[in-house]
Amino acid sequence: MKTILKLCLIVLCLGLGACATSRFYEHEGRDNSFQGRGGSRFTVEGIDVWFIGEPDRRYTILGYIEEPFGAQIDENHKRVDASVLKKAHEVGATALIEVVTETRPDSSITTGGMFGDRHGFGLGLGFGVPISTHQVARYTAIKYLDK
Repeated sequence: MKTILKLCLIVLCLGLGACATSRFYEHEGRDNSFQGRGGSRFTVEGIDVWFIGEPDRRYTILGYIEEPFGAQIDENHKRVDASVLKKAHEVGATALIEVVTETRPDSSITTGGMFGDRHGFGLGLGFGVPISTHQVARYTAIKYLDK
């Protein structure tokens, strides 16, 4: 019985994950031409990903891409979620500018709980202590204006 329950839970989680897609929010503004000062980037699937600074050339902002659960940044900044890259290609972006938005705990130690029987119940209060964290990013989708 426990095996069937675990299997159903895994299938449910995979199904929900498969439904998640990146969201795109169009940029609106009068003057939409920018000149960056440079920084550091890597290229994946033909898209430049600027993780420090911005392009040292003219560009226009197409909009903003948000991964449903927050794109997790690795230590080397060399990974971008496939759904983010897919959305960048769909909107015609030639590059992404990574914007670190927050730090979230990966895991924590928590104490506390609820207990009881037919005669009464109790509630134990506790606290959680983060043991590790990860950074969450969103991306500004841009298009280069010059070659």
